[in-house]
Amino acid sequence: MILVTGANGQLGTELRYLLDERNEDYVAVDVAEMDITDADKVEEVFSQVKPTLVYHCAAYTAVDAAEDEGKELNYAINVIGTENVAKAAAKYGATLVYISTDYVFDGEKPVGQEWLETDTPDPKT
Repeated sequence: MILVTGANGQLGTELRYLLDERNEDYVAVDVAEMDITDADKVEEVFSQVKPTLVYHCAAYTAVDAAEDEGKELNYAINVIGTENVAKAAAKYGATLVYISTDYVFDGEKPVGQEWLETDTPDPKT
């Protein structure tokens, strides 16, 4: 079974259209059905759905606010929430697909080097 998180967002909506076109069976959830910041709720949904494939489309996408007033919410959703989904996917043996933008991953670094911040100055200096 396929599980789609963030199913009512822009990416999740488009993905649902594609899955529908291909007559794929899937379960689509958004924050009302599965708040990804709540590890217990994530576990509950995974235990019911038992997905083999997870398209993780849930994200905090207010880029400008993410560095200021939305910093805590951004961290809760994009870090803690994604960690909750990743742990549940691992527990249930599901393949996790996490789609990002070129704002986060620009595709310029070699595979396996995406997380190295060679161009970022040391914040301590």
